Amino acid sequence: MKALETLAHLGEYGTPPGDGADLLKVSAGLQQAMDRAARETLPFIAAGGGDLQFVHGPYGRGKTHFLKALVQLGQAHGFVTAFVDCHDDLNPFQDLDQTYRAIAERMAPPSRTEDQQFFATSGVGRVIEASFAGRDDAARRELVKGVRNDKTLAADYRNLVLAYRDIVFGSDDEELAERLEALLAARTTYRVTLGELYEKHRDLPRPLGKLGKRNAAIWLRALLSLPRVLGYAGLLVLFDETETALLRGGRRQHQKRLAHLRTFIDHLATGAFRGCGVYYAVTQDFSYGAETYLQALSQRIERLGWKPGDPDNPRAVLVDLDELTVPGPEQPAFYEELARRIVEIGREAGLKPTVAKRIMRDLEPLVSYYALESIDQGAVREYVKIAATSVVQGLSARERKRGRR
Repeated sequence: MKALETLAHLGEYGTPPGDGADLLKVSAGLQQAMDRAARETLPFIAAGGGDLQFVHGPYGRGKTHFLKALVQLGQAHGFVTAFVDCHDDLNPFQDLDQTYRAIAERMAPPSRTEDQQFFATSGVGRVIEASFAGRDDAARRELVKGVRNDKTLAADYRNLVLAYRDIVFGSDDEELAERLEALLAARTTYRVTLGELYEKHRDLPRPLGKLGKRNAAIWLRALLSLPRVLGYAGLLVLFDETETALLRGGRRQHQKRLAHLRTFIDHLATGAFRGCGVYYAVTQDFSYGAETYLQALSQRIERLGWKPGDPDNPRAVLVDLDELTVPGPEQPAFYEELARRIVEIGREAGLKPTVAKRIMRDLEPLVSYYALESIDQGAVREYVKIAATSVVQGLSARERKRGRR
């Protein structure tokens, strides 16, 4: 997105545009966390490891922004990402098959080149297509060989992946491609009968798989491993508003969902899921819920003896967002950095250096004021609106016209 359009969105809403293209540019205080992820975590995942973290903070603290910054960082490093918003009447923790569906529908491949905008849409099918697109025949054969030989993919799942690839790139049978993709995504709204499929398409490999309660764990393992098998760096799964999905309904429902989440965590901790990182944004409600309804879960993630004021540990399984944000929003330096980042976007739009210095001076008196304001009341967004509006006003009419082109 053009710099001026980004500034206009920041000025109106206090947040980056929905596509997230400029998210890292306004991520004040997260540089250390992103550098550490790029230096340590992402290479570890790419080598076949697994990472798990619960990012804790109150409503409005910036957890969603943090997760989306991880999405952009992961995409830039060749990772497939799956951002799952649990607030949208979605319950990915009801059963492991529901977890599979939530991730499969939201997987998005990284864009390697400008001409791959076709793969901007999400879904496991898009991930498979994008892995083969742009490769020559020899490279495609090598990739197919790697999929066939990989031991983390169950035979029925592997055959389904390869069948879908063969139909997409070697046939014009759109109906069959649609049915195979529905099987891969395990869509409940699309009825596919394997017997009927074999009767109509006798050359399909056997066995082909279909997600069910019994094979959910095996398929989930295959799904999380698939991006790395297909030549990507790995997979990052990010669950936002986690507690809204876990704590709906009554006590028994809470316990069931928390138990499925615990099972998922145990699979990751024991190395069953490789080449993936899983991150949850949670509030205090989640911690209370785990302690109340399933202590076996809280015991897996709690930091023994940890309390506010203890030394920071940004690598902990349960980590406060304040531990990942340096400087934090209670410090004037946070707002100074935020102003510099917004002014820099203005420089990309043609803001003159002298005007940029004047804007920084004008914003100086506000720095200490907003550092004392409650972030829960939207202090950061309000400051962003003021800074971005000042930059837009600082651009001349000629520069604004040029920026819209």
